[in-house]
Amino acid sequence: MKIFIVQSHLGGGGAERVGSMLANGFLQKNHEVYMITNLLDEVQYSLNEGVMLLNLVSSNRGKIRKWGSAIYNLRKYVIMHKPDVIIGIMQLSSFVSKMACIGTKTHVIMTEHDSFERPKSAPMPKVEYFCKYYLNQIYECVTVLTQADKDYIGNRLKNVFVMPNPLLLNPVREIPQKKKVVLAAGRLDSWHYKGFDVLIKAFAKLVQSSKFIVQDEGWKLQIAGTGSEESLNYLKQLCKENGVEDLVEFLGFRKDVEKLYQDASIFVLSSRYEGFGLVLIEAMSQGCACIACDYKGRQREIVSSEKNGLLCLPESEDQLAQKLLVLLENIKLRNEIRMFAIERSKMYSLSSIINRWEQLLTRIINR
Repeated sequence: MKIFIVQSHLGGGGAERVGSMLANGFLQKNHEVYMITNLLDEVQYSLNEGVMLLNLVSSNRGKIRKWGSAIYNLRKYVIMHKPDVIIGIMQLSSFVSKMACIGTKTHVIMTEHDSFERPKSAPMPKVEYFCKYYLNQIYECVTVLTQADKDYIGNRLKNVFVMPNPLLLNPVREIPQKKKVVLAAGRLDSWHYKGFDVLIKAFAKLVQSSKFIVQDEGWKLQIAGTGSEESLNYLKQLCKENGVEDLVEFLGFRKDVEKLYQDASIFVLSSRYEGFGLVLIEAMSQGCACIACDYKGRQREIVSSEKNGLLCLPESEDQLAQKLLVLLENIKLRNEIRMFAIERSKMYSLSSIINRWEQLLTRIINR
């Protein structure tokens, strides 16, 4: 198959990293792959030799000029190369692709990368609601990350397919030497969505109830991710107010995230809501004992039983503190969870997810 993958840039986001992984994965299966993206921005994610790279936009000045040029350029590429299918990464790139393909026979797939359902504490903006439930009707296929989302959508959208994100990292064969570290990762500016405030408060409660375990054994909470000075200062102030400023480390942007997973004993996904949890399967693959705040069954699809991880309700500081205490107290349980987590993560290998994509693309093209 000849496959176009269209995304806004090659760096700075989890969805964009997934697009890069898909390009490399399709290439490994001998498909002809084109990545069309903004080459005027910094390129952070690498593509294998053989993936053909084309520039999406002619200018970064002004939204109308920028995305108008994207439609023009992409239509030119479609007419020139005649792809079988275009995979759009998120809303804007998918919409541009659909506009560029008007009057052609090229199939366009829209890929969603977050949840269709939101808690009351983080309601979905009206524009996003319109895009998800109305604009998505123009596509032949919309992929979602979990069965929970497909069930929630019901008959409001047709041709919805479940397509989990692939795992980039190779699962470790043996559990690495671990440090007394509880790790979390995500953009600091998205601290409310990522639940970092809940995590800090839960960690503080853990320290208050089990000070001898945390401080005597030298446990630390580390949060990896970049963000504005305002967000960083807010979270640091929260640590100070809860008496854990000396026990929480903000690591900033890190290129060695794989090493961070390998060093950490415990990984926490503290999000108030989450479409999937790519960092969760990454941490599992590197031998972390994981705790995930499960938003209405979405993370339960990854952490399928207490053998491969622990779950708690989102926004529950008490539950999260309790789960942390269970893992800190029980070394044997931590090690057992790590072994099962590594095996569970293999379900999301790139080759496995590409096989699912091939079945979907074949079905759409033949239809």
